[in-house]
Amino acid sequence: MSVFKATLGILKKNLGTLILALAISLGISFAYSGSYSPKSNATELEKMNVVIFNKDHGNTAKQLETYLKQTMNVVSLKDTQEKIDDALFFGKVDYVLTIPDSFSQTIKQNQRPKLTIQVKPDSFNQVYIDSIINNYLSTYQFYQEAFPGKTEAEIANLTTTNLAKVGQINFDSSYNQSKKNKATGKVFGVLAYTMFMTIFSAITLVSLAFNRKEIKLRNDCSPLSKRSFSRQQFIVQLGFCLALWAVFVCLILLVTKSNIDRYSAYFILNTLLLFIVAVSFSNLIGGIISNPDMVSGINNVFILGSAFVSGVFVPVEILPDIVTKVASFTPTYWYMRNCTLIGNTVQFNNDFSTKFQFNSLILLIFAVIFFLLAMLTRTEHGGLKFSFSKIAIKK
Repeated sequence: MSVFKATLGILKKNLGTLILALAISLGISFAYSGSYSPKSNATELEKMNVVIFNKDHGNTAKQLETYLKQTMNVVSLKDTQEKIDDALFFGKVDYVLTIPDSFSQTIKQNQRPKLTIQVKPDSFNQVYIDSIINNYLSTYQFYQEAFPGKTEAEIANLTTTNLAKVGQINFDSSYNQSKKNKATGKVFGVLAYTMFMTIFSAITLVSLAFNRKEIKLRNDCSPLSKRSFSRQQFIVQLGFCLALWAVFVCLILLVTKSNIDRYSAYFILNTLLLFIVAVSFSNLIGGIISNPDMVSGINNVFILGSAFVSGVFVPVEILPDIVTKVASFTPTYWYMRNCTLIGNTVQFNNDFSTKFQFNSLILLIFAVIFFLLAMLTRTEHGGLKFSFSKIAIKK
């Protein structure tokens, strides 16, 4: 009971730090949920946000730009790579088109001009908008060959008149569900940093307090055994971290408006595996550090660093192969693989089960390794003890 009260007292004393960490974590989660939240009730294809940088002042390029303004939602953006990358990453724009200065001259020679585009990797938006632009150029060149005597304005008018007859594209509920699951997977992926960091901060705060020299000497004089002390301390920390895990999961389900279905069950199970890893790792580090500065260092290098290289904040598709290979040595990488797997799954089958179980097994292996190392480093606290002395055999 005394260990329980002491641990709660330490957590209460550092409640401001924990609340700040929790607020930052939840703020990031809410920001990501707003960026990736899809409209689940959408049944028709909406206009995409397109940025056009027209470097050609010819009439043909202007006519293409005018046509895209009629069919797309053209937005303005500063022509810098940093602004473009930020807009694409946060979903403010779907497609960035750069019309070269040789566009009009190339199409006059009845050749297909080369356009520069920038989109997110493996984006459906690229396929859709590419088809619209290619359809316009093909139709324009068809009329240009068929009516060589007509002016650019007349050919453009024929082209837009022809393309004005369009159909309607509708999406069924499976498409909307798939889109929502991918967005939910991205938000759950952020827990690899936010929840991990909060649990790590809570456990190491308690460990640093008990690792102080004067506190350790006083506890050595206590009638409570070291093994019992370590066990009680671990139970209190585990209970507190379980409460944190429940808060994170409930809020993520709330902000993503997720139903209690099979997808949510797999997402929650995956976060539980991450929770086990986070507790094991935090207990390992908490047992060997005595300097508070090391906590922020490990937090920034391991937890935040592994989040970046594992695809939590940066899409893994744009990361170099060497980075993903390094990331595979961290539990965050395998957690994100499960998040992506669940989000991209349309039908639960044997292939899904095999991949999910494999990734989950790797996470459990990380947890077991961290736990065993934690026990080995806490032998003076009543942890695991190994003896290599030979037992004498009486003859």
